[in-house]
Amino acid sequence: MVVVVDVSEAAEPSYTCRLTAPARPGSIESVHELIASLWTQRPELSATDRIRFEAAVIEVASNIVKHTTVAVGGGPEVIIELTLVARPDRITAQFRDDGNAANVDLGIAEFPDETSENGRGLALARAMTDAASYERSGSRNIWTLICLRTP
Repeated sequence: MVVVVDVSEAAEPSYTCRLTAPARPGSIESVHELIASLWTQRPELSATDRIRFEAAVIEVASNIVKHTTVAVGGGPEVIIELTLVARPDRITAQFRDDGNAANVDLGIAEFPDETSENGRGLALARAMTDAASYERSGSRNIWTLICLRTP
């Protein structure tokens, strides 16, 4: 597995880190490591913000890994690009992948009934964030999560 992490500081007090990895189950650990690097660089983030954000990011990452099977254009495997940004007022995550289009509307994602064994991940991500969206742009899926920071 090839993992590329890029960390940059901007003029405003923000922190950005990036990960590029194949959409495989083993890459979820790399997502956890990227999130841990964000917490290391921004120790002032509250436990509430960390829990909400991390749960949402892991749910979306897991959903991409589980449901994306074929890269557009017939590539050998789907590649996930994840960018995390911590700003003074919010934490954002943006996933981009080259897999098949997802048939999902995060704006209306709801929890399934209690007997269902699946279908909670995206509803949980939506519930844990202040904004969650999915769009298809060209041959790429773009998933965006925003958690406003608690005072």
